[in-house]
Amino acid sequence: MKKVVVLTADANTLIYHRGDLIRDFAAHGCEVTTSAAEDYPHVREFMQSLGGKHRAIRMVRSQINPRRDLDTWLDMWRLFRSEKPEALFAYTIKSVLYGCPIARLAGVPKIYALLPGLGFTFVPPVTWKQKILSTISKALHRFALRRADVIFMQNEDDRQLFTELNLLPQGVPVHVTAGSGVNLDEFPHAPITETPKTVRFCLVSRLLISKGVRVFAEAARNIRQRFPNAEFHLIGPFDPNPNRVEESEVAQWVAEGTLMHHGMVKDVASLIQTMHIFCLPTWYREGVPHATLEALATGRAVITTNSVGAKECVKLTAKGEQQREASESLMEGENGFLCAPQSIDAVEAAMAFYLENPTQIAQHGQSSRQLAADVFDVRLVNDIILRAMHLKGGQRPSEDAEAPAPSSFVIPHSSF
Repeated sequence: MKKVVVLTADANTLIYHRGDLIRDFAAHGCEVTTSAAEDYPHVREFMQSLGGKHRAIRMVRSQINPRRDLDTWLDMWRLFRSEKPEALFAYTIKSVLYGCPIARLAGVPKIYALLPGLGFTFVPPVTWKQKILSTISKALHRFALRRADVIFMQNEDDRQLFTELNLLPQGVPVHVTAGSGVNLDEFPHAPITETPKTVRFCLVSRLLISKGVRVFAEAARNIRQRFPNAEFHLIGPFDPNPNRVEESEVAQWVAEGTLMHHGMVKDVASLIQTMHIFCLPTWYREGVPHATLEALATGRAVITTNSVGAKECVKLTAKGEQQREASESLMEGENGFLCAPQSIDAVEAAMAFYLENPTQIAQHGQSSRQLAADVFDVRLVNDIILRAMHLKGGQRPSEDAEAPAPSSFVIPHSSF
């Protein structure tokens, strides 16, 4: 049996984004230990249901702090030395940057690194502080990835950027997956069967400026003045990130009737089914936003941006491709629209299209579900990873393989 440690910064993503992969590890005979900054009971319960375990370590996700990062390095070292895994699967930036070198020092034989999105780190720097952080980040990525045996990235733009920056080590395989994938059974197709009289738009995300939350709110304010039958729903928690949207700002939007704020929601799948159009006007450098994948699987039209990671979620028409070539701010898709990043006017125009053409909502939603099935099915994504890790060949695992019985643990849905 192969023993695998799955290392990340955020324990919730072990279930919500990687639960299917961890299940596949167990089904292919692996003993799995997960580790993250939190020790949530639902994560421990999930791992126990698969015959594995969860171990918390000290890790600060959102900043570099040499004193506190030393605690992280020590905890990672102790984790690897005590568990003695045959493989490390690390994802999220700190887990990769710190976990890969420490795992190599601790004697872990195989190291697999997944970069789910580059965030702010690789946005062109403007201030001197950003330039220093960018230089440090690139050096850390180059150092860490040279300790990996296989690298996974979530979109072709990121792979191309890392190639141009000479951050990918020669001879190390690099596989591009379609984001983290989406479970089509847990996010079932909920087709819109009637032309809605009240059209509901939703944004699901951590409340960050770069996720387009302010753009969504400003477009909603303008649309509400023209179309009183439109509703806008903001779904997601406040975030300590310096790029956060303040609670007072959201309270103002709610007070003036621009939108409704649902906060942190565990069962996102059920809530999305009550919506008609999913909107994420992000310019954050995404891997592929998981919330958008959930909307695709549910069968919802999508309004998002022509930016890295986000643009994969709308399949442009021939006209839309021409609009992109011409650098227009709004691009037509088979399942929605792409907008120029930070363009309130483009987002507003896309919203107005659905309010003026409500019969298109169901048609675009159907195309979204097809895109999810063709490209983003989690089974397709996990198959790439399992084969790269030599856990899966041409055959399914044998019936008598040493694997746990199917788990009855139900994963609560959340996209944050």
